[in-house]
Amino acid sequence: YDAGVNLFSAILLLLAISPIIHADYIPWDALTADSWIMSPDQIAPNMYPVNAADCNDINTSYPVSFVQAATGDKARGMNALKFIHGGQMEGHMVSQDKAGNFKITNTGDSNVFTDILLLVAIDATHLAPDFSMTLNLEGQPPYYLNQDDFAFYSSPLGRPSGFYSITTPENDPISYASQTAMVTVFGVTGVTGLPALGGTITIEYSFDSVPAPVVFSVYGYVGTDPEPSIYHTNRSLIDTHNNKKNVSTFAVTVAGDLNGDLAVDLADLAMLSQNWLIGTN
Repeated sequence: YDAGVNLFSAILLLLAISPIIHADYIPWDALTADSWIMSPDQIAPNMYPVNAADCNDINTSYPVSFVQAATGDKARGMNALKFIHGGQMEGHMVSQDKAGNFKITNTGDSNVFTDILLLVAIDATHLAPDFSMTLNLEGQPPYYLNQDDFAFYSSPLGRPSGFYSITTPENDPISYASQTAMVTVFGVTGVTGLPALGGTITIEYSFDSVPAPVVFSVYGYVGTDPEPSIYHTNRSLIDTHNNKKNVSTFAVTVAGDLNGDLAVDLADLAMLSQNWLIGTN
């Protein structure tokens, strides 16, 4: 490992349940950097879909094991799944729509993804008691989630999105790697469109309100040998092993975020003023 990854490996990802949030739900076991590339004798951590109890086709838990390591202990599968929105497939895609959809496509592997897991991270330490949202695969009924379906997550490394150290160049704002967030994991079944290379599915979402920016990550479960587990995801942060591969994230942002950087700040005010001046000419 390089020095950055050694430092990354030394820090434990901390998971805590906020006292104001339903204590029975946890999105995953505590993860460490070593969880992503493991030796065969290690026990894989698990993700726990919040909708497993209501959907017979969703497993109660899914092992996470990026054991298909390439040379130099670099995890494979970090770039296989990408979001598509507004005609874009790479970079940080942002929508201001409280209800809409995004696509997920398979760009890097011919594995058969039997299930897809969506990680939803809201950059806030709490949600209002009346908060609600829905998620569903296109053509399926909406699944309703409220504040009890989220857990408070705190980590000095940001959201768990892969095994690599991160950099924060100007075109990859750190706001996409929240250190604290309300998180949930939603399981999607019936993903028959994804096994083929280039296959695509559509996810529909809606929010009653967006209290803070919401960032999605996607994980693919391969239920066949050599290792039935989750070992494919979107590349959501810059990988110092290969910084030429572009990230792919999708976020829903709050009203007033005109430039899509997941914050309402002076830059948005400048854009608003500029547009107002143009409108008066």
